[in-house]
Amino acid sequence: MTRLAMGVYDDLDHQTQPLLYLDAASNNMIVFGGHMSGKTTFLKTLLVRLHETLDPERERDVYILDFGGNLGTYRELPLVAACFDNSNGENIRRVFRAIEEKLEKNKKILSSRQFLDVYESGSSENLAHVMLMIDNLNSFLADERYTSYHEMLSQLCREGISKGLTLVFTASDFSGGVSRLMGSFDRRFALEGTSDKYIDIFGTRVSEPMNNPGRGVSMIDGKPRELQIFLPFRDEERDLPMFIDCFASVETKTEKLTAFDGDLTEANFCDFLSKGCESRLDGRDPVVGLDYYDHKPIAVNMRDIHSVAIYGKKKFGKTNLTRLLVRSIRRAYPEFRFVFFDDGRKQLAEIFEECPQRGSYLTSVEEMSEYLDANGYAAKMDRGVINKNFREKLHAGTVFVLQSKMLYQANGAQLLKNVFPKMIAAAEEKNYWFIFSDVRKIGNNDRDTESSLNNSIAAAFLLDNIAEFVTDRGSRSVFGEMDPKELKNEYARCELGDGYYFDIESDELKKIKIIKV
Repeated sequence: MTRLAMGVYDDLDHQTQPLLYLDAASNNMIVFGGHMSGKTTFLKTLLVRLHETLDPERERDVYILDFGGNLGTYRELPLVAACFDNSNGENIRRVFRAIEEKLEKNKKILSSRQFLDVYESGSSENLAHVMLMIDNLNSFLADERYTSYHEMLSQLCREGISKGLTLVFTASDFSGGVSRLMGSFDRRFALEGTSDKYIDIFGTRVSEPMNNPGRGVSMIDGKPRELQIFLPFRDEERDLPMFIDCFASVETKTEKLTAFDGDLTEANFCDFLSKGCESRLDGRDPVVGLDYYDHKPIAVNMRDIHSVAIYGKKKFGKTNLTRLLVRSIRRAYPEFRFVFFDDGRKQLAEIFEECPQRGSYLTSVEEMSEYLDANGYAAKMDRGVINKNFREKLHAGTVFVLQSKMLYQANGAQLLKNVFPKMIAAAEEKNYWFIFSDVRKIGNNDRDTESSLNNSIAAAFLLDNIAEFVTDRGSRSVFGEMDPKELKNEYARCELGDGYYFDIESDELKKIKIIKV
């Protein structure tokens, strides 16, 4: 058992002030108090004490949800696996997912045993002690973005200790559902500003402590005792950096969750890449970004995937993703040609200008049909009659970038329903790749054309909030079979420029941070 000295308390029975010790693995803790009463200081002191007793041979992971906004400077401590504020819902999701994975691993090791029985014996058997700190629990519970976690949090409160999870929360009062969780917290602290709540907190009347930050009350040896929590440092601004430096050469088993900070670019790509992953941006398969959860690279496997579709709102990053794919393919396959099919909007013009020596730029359905026929890709049809003089030609490789909205109108149906599906079916043999860079609804409710397009797509990107997209216009896209309710619970809202990658063949959906070029 690791005892942490957190302060002193008044033992009036013996007229002494013993040290207040806490065991980090045995008890869930909750700290109540008013503004500036010392709740966050309690968490800071606990973090410092954990590191003063650090054992590099044991795995201890501390996850912090900083809804008070005052713990960010402690994120560099080696046992802090994550310290996220409430600005990005996906980071909160990553924390809960990481905790679930850690506890599931512990559960398999423990079998039917209790965590503390094994952990305190000195033989940890590769168990991880996990700690979740939430500063300002009231704000977390009141935020509508995180209502889906309420039931999970209740379960963690009930079962966490037995599996190796300790919960440490701060709260101002019982609002927002805090009272429902209280049964799981046997170590309760009430700091200044909670005098009218003492009976609710402790079940008995308590004398109000003196008005001093860090001064409070807790039940010790069955009696309410007045206490004083230690400060983490005499001078935090000066001492915390030096404290962190002390651990510069210490290697722990804590796996840190790196948070994205602004745009992901080719220059900072490796800064956010998950530890142990190797990825070359100039490899044979285009790397488009990093998985939002584990920060592993997301690449389009060009050996198996020959048709990619991009869905999304206007000005949500479709052009950036198209440019990224084209540049990556150009680097990896310098012998390939590019055929751009645009319309009056000229949204592909700048991308085409990057490779004019080996690209063609077409702006009408008629031009596209003529080009495919003349260059030996596919025979054109004139009033329903196929050109009998068509001669197929071999090509080193061709990438078709199809942006034109004309494709999804009546005069483009022939290409979507007959021509492109046949070319895609033979794409592996012929070295063809298709990028449908702005997929739209098919006009005139043409279900046959819609079905042909969907069946031709091997992988798809969505730059939009997926639950809303599937509910609305995406119900007849390649995402249409997905359950909007499950998607809403599983994924937070997208930031501008980010999205999802759906490998249709493997039925695998991943949320990704897309590289900005």
